[in-house]
Amino acid sequence: MKILYLLRHAHAAPRELSLSDFDRPLDERGYRQAEAVASYLKEKKMTFDFVMCSAALRARETLEPLRSVVGTEEFQVSEEFYNSPENQILKHLQGVSDEWNRVLYIGHNPGIAFAALKFTKVFPEVLIEGVIPATLMGFQFPLDHWKDLDWWKGEVVDVFQPMIPQTEPPAP
Repeated sequence: MKILYLLRHAHAAPRELSLSDFDRPLDERGYRQAEAVASYLKEKKMTFDFVMCSAALRARETLEPLRSVVGTEEFQVSEEFYNSPENQILKHLQGVSDEWNRVLYIGHNPGIAFAALKFTKVFPEVLIEGVIPATLMGFQFPLDHWKDLDWWKGEVVDVFQPMIPQTEPPAP
C-alpha cells in the first residue's frame, strides 16, 4: 500500500515586475496557511517517509513549518517540480524509491489539481470549487511499487483546506 499526499503551495504574494514567478514569496495569509497545515499534520500525527518539493520560493516557504512535523529528514527540493503538469508529476512519483510508503509532494497548480482529479475516480465534493492554495489531499493506492502508480487507481483518504480569512482587500 502506498500513500500519497499532494499539497498545493500556500497563498503567494502577487507577481511584481521586480520578481520572477519562481521567486514569489508567500504573503501573510500564505504563512498562516502553511502553519495551519503543519498544525493539522501534527494534530493527526501524520508523518511521511519522503517529501518532494518544488524549488520555487513559495513552495519552499510552505515546506518550512512542516519540516518539524513530517517525521523525516528525506527531502528532495528540485526545480524539476516547478510548475510541473500532471503527467510530469506522475513521472516524478513513479521514480520514488519503494522503501518509502508515505510521500508528500508540494507543488503548483494547475498540475496539482489535475493530478488530484486523475488519481481517483471519485473526486471529493469539497474540492469541486477548486484546489485553493494550501489544499492538502491524501490518496491511498493498492500498490507495492511506485513505478506502478497510474491514473484512476487511488482512493481519497483525506482532504484539508485551511480556512484563513483574508486580511487585506482583494486587488481590483
